[in-house]
Amino acid sequence: MEVIRVLASIFIFCISSYLVYDLFVNGFSWMVLLSIIVGYTLVHYIWPRGKKQNSEWYEFLELIFDLPYRTIAYILRAVGRIIRSSDGGIDIDP
Repeated sequence: MEVIRVLASIFIFCISSYLVYDLFVNGFSWMVLLSIIVGYTLVHYIWPRGKKQNSEWYEFLELIFDLPYRTIAYILRAVGRIIRSSDGGIDIDP
């Protein structure tokens, strides 16, 4: 079962990475951007974790496949902090 999850994660990661390329080459599309975000999120949740028999290359792949998800999560948290920290009003000084 773990092998199937790894293969599915690799397949989805490759498709999502191609969609990043497609986003830059063929122009911006909200649907493609949404597909990229969903794809990388699926890879994060499908990839098997916590096995002690994993080798170093397996952990390296886990780091590579988890990096886009962590980047997306960091960006969304940063935007959330910016929105949350603003008071929503406009100050006009006389």
